[in-house]
Amino acid sequence: MSERIFVTGATSLLGRTVVDHLQARGDEVTCFQRHVDTRYRSIAGDIRDAELLTRSAKGHSAVIHLAALVAPKPAFSEAMEVNVTGAVNVAHAARDSGRLVHISSPSVAFTGHGAIGAPTHAPTYRGIDAYAHTKALGEEAVLEVGGLTTLVIRPHLVYGPGDEQLIGRLLDRALHHRLALPGSGAALIDTTYVDDAASAIVSALDRTADSPELSGRSYVVSGGDPRPIKEVVSAIVSAFGLNPRLRSLPSGLAMGLGKAFDRWWRGDEPPLTEFAVQQLRLAHSFDLRATKHDLRFQPQWSFDQAMAALADFARSQAGHEFLNRRRNRSRS
Repeated sequence: MSERIFVTGATSLLGRTVVDHLQARGDEVTCFQRHVDTRYRSIAGDIRDAELLTRSAKGHSAVIHLAALVAPKPAFSEAMEVNVTGAVNVAHAARDSGRLVHISSPSVAFTGHGAIGAPTHAPTYRGIDAYAHTKALGEEAVLEVGGLTTLVIRPHLVYGPGDEQLIGRLLDRALHHRLALPGSGAALIDTTYVDDAASAIVSALDRTADSPELSGRSYVVSGGDPRPIKEVVSAIVSAFGLNPRLRSLPSGLAMGLGKAFDRWWRGDEPPLTEFAVQQLRLAHSFDLRATKHDLRFQPQWSFDQAMAALADFARSQAGHEFLNRRRNRSRS
């Protein structure tokens, strides 16, 4: 039976893919975002506007909350407004339907140590990174809102054709000859192809209807195919026909540079941050058994399959345009 689903933040790659998955199975979707997208039924608005948000969400069967302030170095106050206050606004707006899927991040449980086959831990991060810090606070705050069935999904390193976050940043650095990794690049990391992440979110949506006893739980999602980070970076860049030298920075030097940029960089896109160095030099892989069992989810995309799809995109007209935009930016 089709449903009416309210989705915040559908302008991202993951958001668009979630909407496409929902519409493909017959659901009617309303997107709530900062700008109207003519491809979908959408409402222009800001999740910090609680009144508009609540009014817009009324009459829907469930809410999927993807909207967030994602930036390497956002102002902490703004990140709090969007990732905490805004998330709570969404949770209150979802009370009309009684069902919410809140999208978080594995970084909310980062402890400064590597993770291999790690279970899903509580969102305890309170470090210097404003995004991870406020997403952790937001996840906690959302789960405290009563009157609805809430599941939290934490996709890890989502990427796919047209991705402006992971892939876009890697290509920018490659074209500027600034592609470097702290340490050896041997740390194993999980990644998630966008279709798998979207499938997990849709599965969680269905569980809010038929398995309300799961309410309040958080689940990490990945492709379950960890690879050395050096292999991941090289494969993504090579898919676009680039073959730049991937340099290695001593971990101590990289950490020192990250701390310096944290202190002195005045823009929102520093070349390096302390948090990024920690993330890049440590292993990140996860135990997906609870995710698979509770959400009835199974990853469909191995890393090699995802790279083949990315290479197909890179050879397409859209892929050429995507890379050329970044080339033009690198020359400006």
